[in-house]
Amino acid sequence: MADEDADTEDTQVDEEQVEDEGPQELNDISGVGAAKADALREAGFDSVDAVRGADQSQLANVDGIGNALAARIKADVGGLEVADETEAQVEEEETEAVEEDEDVETELRPRGLVDKTPTLDDEEERLLTQRKRVGKPQFNAQDHHKKKRIPTSWRAPRGKLSKQRRGVKGKGDTVEAGFRSPKAVRGKHPSGFEEVRVHNVDDLDGVDGDVEAVRIASKVGARKRERIEEVAEDEGIRVLNPTYEEVQVE
Repeated sequence: MADEDADTEDTQVDEEQVEDEGPQELNDISGVGAAKADALREAGFDSVDAVRGADQSQLANVDGIGNALAARIKADVGGLEVADETEAQVEEEETEAVEEDEDVETELRPRGLVDKTPTLDDEEERLLTQRKRVGKPQFNAQDHHKKKRIPTSWRAPRGKLSKQRRGVKGKGDTVEAGFRSPKAVRGKHPSGFEEVRVHNVDDLDGVDGDVEAVRIASKVGARKRERIEEVAEDEGIRVLNPTYEEVQVE
């Protein structure tokens, strides 16, 4: 019985010693998560003993640590008495972190001169309004809604009994010259600009920003696209398919 009591006392003493030793791994240190533990290892502090033997200034120089967290780490592993000023810094950093985590209302806004309009005379403005008001019918192939094998793309109707070919009301419009847009505004963007396709910055040379707008080709990469948008904005040229960026709503 005496031996069992002695073993129990030794076990309790060992457990108390382990508890008194403090954190065993870097992640166990107060204020140190996985990312900061990796930063400490990259800086050469690969164990708790290495952190315990380092100065506060050395820990503060580690990326992402700072003076306040360094003092907190030393207090946890080395018994350092943290001053009131340092405690205030720790509380301030924690408050800033909480504020950063709060949801911020944002929205997507297009870059460039999206509100710019072309210089048009009264007749062109009238024809643009007319084109928008009248519109065009959707020209579909005959009986596309009856048979899956028939695509919706336009095909001229054939056959003596074809009601669409004969112009029977309700059987679908056929392509005719009367549906064309007015010649003065034919092919123009709904805003009234004439479209110019560009692939690089050099294609912007000779573009008249008062009557022409550019459309960046779909194969252009993000870096070149950003450069084109910057130059176009400086030269007063509107981009019809701009990049959208997330901005904070005030």
